[in-house]
Amino acid sequence: MLVKTTYVYDTRQHCKKSHIVQMDRLFTTIVNSTLGFIFPNGLIIHNDSGVYFQTSTPIPIQVPNACDFETLKTRIHNTLQLTDKQYLDEIYYRQPFTDTGNQFRFQCMQLKNDDDVNTMLMCNHQFSCVGPIELLCTIGRTPDGILNLLEATMTPTHDALLYYKGRWNMPRQHKFVG
Repeated sequence: MLVKTTYVYDTRQHCKKSHIVQMDRLFTTIVNSTLGFIFPNGLIIHNDSGVYFQTSTPIPIQVPNACDFETLKTRIHNTLQLTDKQYLDEIYYRQPFTDTGNQFRFQCMQLKNDDDVNTMLMCNHQFSCVGPIELLCTIGRTPDGILNLLEATMTPTHDALLYYKGRWNMPRQHKFVG
């Protein structure tokens, strides 16, 4: 790591050398990555220009320029702060291309492996004028996560109060006749 001793910004003139090294590491991280946005559990909308992603709040992410599929999944997982009861199910990339009239269009490409991620990075480099990388991610829940969600949102009913955590807490009063 090359440590610069010259100051680039006026605000850095008052920094200690240890802060300069941290700033240089941050700058190197930003230079060696590409800005992207995650659209968690968003929608894929089709229009005249192809597709676009829609969600309530896109989340920014730094995508490393030399990235494999597992690294991208880990980066997305950490950025979204997924719990151990959630998992990243599918990842889609809004891939730019030019049509026969040299107009920019977008198609939806599912990322499944290292080759797909390399294609995404090459497309983003080739079409850097169209903006940041856009990734739509579907987030799944583990069976335990689903049960926890149901328990947290379920309003108690008579039978739910009687039957809790796999056992009857008191004898049932009436049999159901259907």
